[in-house]
Amino acid sequence: MYQRPLVAGEAHRPLGRPQPPRNRTPGAPESESRRALAATLDAGPAAMLHHRSTLAWLGVRGYDLRAIDVVRLRGMPTWEPFLSQLHRLRDVRPHDLIVVRGVPTETALRAIWCEAAMYANPARFDLGVKKIGRLLDEANRLKLVTWAGLHEMVEGIHQRGRSGTVLMRALAEERQPGSSATASGNERRLEELLAARGARPLCRQVVVGGHEPVGRCDHRDDKLPLVVETNSLEHHTAPSDRQADEARYDQLMDARFTVGVIWEDDLWKHPRGATDTVELARRYAAAGIPAVIHSPGCPWPPPHVGAPDGNQLAA
Repeated sequence: MYQRPLVAGEAHRPLGRPQPPRNRTPGAPESESRRALAATLDAGPAAMLHHRSTLAWLGVRGYDLRAIDVVRLRGMPTWEPFLSQLHRLRDVRPHDLIVVRGVPTETALRAIWCEAAMYANPARFDLGVKKIGRLLDEANRLKLVTWAGLHEMVEGIHQRGRSGTVLMRALAEERQPGSSATASGNERRLEELLAARGARPLCRQVVVGGHEPVGRCDHRDDKLPLVVETNSLEHHTAPSDRQADEARYDQLMDARFTVGVIWEDDLWKHPRGATDTVELARRYAAAGIPAVIHSPGCPWPPPHVGAPDGNQLAA
């Protein structure tokens, strides 16, 4: 292959190392799309956006592309890129690589796992539960992550000893397939309100029922026959939603449970109404009275299935 002679004073560069890209017309604006694509091309074959740059590219709040991270597999011929910070991986699952708006990137879930690794130290675990939990919920709302995918990844990656596995497994336990990020946030909010009031905590995501389990509930009292559900307005206000919910409440009462139903508006706008409802539901459960106690923000018009007679407690 012909190689032009060096000009006097010109530094010799190793064969294969690219020159800084010059594919932009002088004076043309530099868009994020152009920068992201140029960074992956500059890093060489099979390079993709990584970690926080992936989250920024996918539109997750709190992340930007001011500094771009890319990743490539170890062992491949490579060079230090001009336009990004290069990281190297031992392996990557094929379905963890996607192309978004023409730019190769890892999936949001894999990028979040990288973020979780920063909280692998036991001293940072509780902080990681809050921060990575919020990040997962945000990605779920943006339809970038599913809870089924989260569980699959926990099972698929934990055997490789990857940092952050313990934290991601704990977060997956709180986010079962079929639930929503809104529901998970409402459950945490109720736990925070009860703790602030000094009330005994509830156990989250417990399967309940009699001889035939009714299913998984949002919260269960570990000392009383009490189930507490946190209902979002998005998923529990349509007539069909109400019909399904009340059929479930009937099943729980048949299994001798009291049911407390805490509505989303009370959790965030009228917190005293939420905690008072839990307290009242505990009184009914302690008295052995199966009933359904709704918080004041219940949007369903009466009558309500399982609505208690106020005289029952007095008796």
